[in-house]
Amino acid sequence: MMSWRAMAGHFFKVTCQCGNLSAYLAVCLLLLLSHQALAARVLQFVTLEYPPYQYLEGNQPKGVGIAMVNEIFERMDKPIAVRFMPWGRAIREIQTGHADGIFTIYSSKARKKTMLFSEQVLINQSVSIFSKRDSKLNLTGTIDELSELSVGLVRNVSYGFEIDQAIKQGQIHKIVEANSGMQSFKLLLAGRVDIVISNQLGGADILRRLDIQNEIKRHTEYAYAIPSYFAFPKTRRGEKLKKRFDDTLSQMKADGTYQAVLQQALDCTGSEC
Repeated sequence: MMSWRAMAGHFFKVTCQCGNLSAYLAVCLLLLLSHQALAARVLQFVTLEYPPYQYLEGNQPKGVGIAMVNEIFERMDKPIAVRFMPWGRAIREIQTGHADGIFTIYSSKARKKTMLFSEQVLINQSVSIFSKRDSKLNLTGTIDELSELSVGLVRNVSYGFEIDQAIKQGQIHKIVEANSGMQSFKLLLAGRVDIVISNQLGGADILRRLDIQNEIKRHTEYAYAIPSYFAFPKTRRGEKLKKRFDDTLSQMKADGTYQAVLQQALDCTGSEC
């Protein structure tokens, strides 16, 4: 079968011989083929490796975020590919239009200036504080008491309004940044930070992976509920995808699919995931 490029070339040759009608038909064919190629284009999404929401096992993307995004875009009949990278780079990929979407991402005024956030919440998350079990820290749940502690954070990650504001205003200022949550907890184990601020489920997953559940404790005095979203580039294509995404996710929440996918992904273990 002749490729669309060969077909286009053939029609342009005919155009030279047959005049304006052939030129018109050739242009129409090219527009049709271009539209079909665009419709079938694989959407390129970016994210941070952030178990249990999204991570790589071998070369296979897994996690509750991956499961949810796969279901949404399967319903939209849109093929996707997910690339994992440091969070700062992932955000730049969206801001420059080099990627079609990013997840799971917290919303902020600054971020809304450079990307389109879904109206629908993709997954509700919770941020907590972790320390070494033998640290003897007596935390009561106020952010002011964190000002004298060294804090492990992942570079370019938002931790929700309360924590982000405390950092911006200098209440939390002894910050040690890492490229991943895993690195932050290793810094905690090594005594290079006093506490780690982390997504609650993500932190629990890291503790299991490092087998340090007995060495690290979560401070239940701190728990900040934070909705996470899907975001698109600020382009006309991004606006169209956002509209379809919100409509699809809304339907999934209404028909019970959303909760079923969420629960199945959180419950699965090992090769079953």
